[in-house]
Amino acid sequence: MTEYDDRLREFERYKAKFKENKQFVNDARKTSKALADAIRLKDENFESLKRRNGENVRLKKQLEATKEQLETTILEVSKVKGELDSALVEVYRLKRSIPTERDAAVQEFFGSQAFHDAFRPHCIRATNFEKRKWMAVLELDPSSNDDSDNEASISEQSQESEDGPGDAEEGADDDGVETQSDIVRGSASDEDDS
Repeated sequence: MTEYDDRLREFERYKAKFKENKQFVNDARKTSKALADAIRLKDENFESLKRRNGENVRLKKQLEATKEQLETTILEVSKVKGELDSALVEVYRLKRSIPTERDAAVQEFFGSQAFHDAFRPHCIRATNFEKRKWMAVLELDPSSNDDSDNEASISEQSQESEDGPGDAEEGADDDGVETQSDIVRGSASDEDDS
């Protein structure tokens, strides 16, 4: 019976060892499967990294080409900017010189005899017209108390206008007193002259 018990114990021991070995095999299979999955995942990641690396290399080349184009464009822009600055300086210089030349020409014309010959008769006519207009207003003014004083001042003013330059052509009366019709005639001729 002891031999049977020994064999039974040995069988139990072998059975436990077999069960343990079976567990080891199952664990090894699981580990092998996990390892295969990890290797497959590593290969996929490696391929993805290779693709990304190729894309990065392509982008790096494209970036370098763009950088060269940008540097060339910056140089061209700097050159154009320099030309534009020079042109602006020239335009500013010309712009400043044009009014100076114009002002000089205007001042020269104002100082010329031609300007004085053309402008002086017009000023004299305008002054005489204003004078006659106010004289007519004073002559017709009902508020004036002393008509003799007004007539005397009118005759003095008309005498002065006869003595002044350029009044000979205005057509004053011989006695130095202008009538209202003379004033109207003179203003009409002044308007025709203008």
